[in-house]
Amino acid sequence: MSYRKILLCMSCLFLSNVLFAKTVTPSNKSRFIPLLKTMLGDYQVVTANSLLCVDSQLSLINPVYPDAGFKLGEHIAFESLHNGTRTTKKPNFCFVTSSYKYKSDGVDNSLKMSRCIDSNNEKTIRQSIKFTSVTTLKYTQNSPAVECTFTRQVD
Repeated sequence: MSYRKILLCMSCLFLSNVLFAKTVTPSNKSRFIPLLKTMLGDYQVVTANSLLCVDSQLSLINPVYPDAGFKLGEHIAFESLHNGTRTTKKPNFCFVTSSYKYKSDGVDNSLKMSRCIDSNNEKTIRQSIKFTSVTTLKYTQNSPAVECTFTRQVD
């Protein structure tokens, strides 16, 4: 009988710790979006190693719905901001698994293309934006290797 009580107490303790941890550590997405909104504007390239790095505007894809994502110019995009991992089927292409890691100074995004019609499209791309100051941001991508530093232009 005492083993059952101990097991019950341990189970309750474990469950309460799990529930408490989930309520105490909310997603950083709720803090990232206000930061992103303060950084929107026109940016000029300071350093670059790719043709992706061009003078651009950092803007929301949909200003009414910030969770739709943001873009830096025409070729750099962080779409459908979400928590955790999400997999979608792109018609006539691949399954795309996306995950975000929100940080106090930026965001990391991983995109994995799998089960593609053309196996040459199967790959994982990691990209990130880091706000290094109130006027500077750094964009990196792993494949192909891209690294750009931008500074915000003041009106």
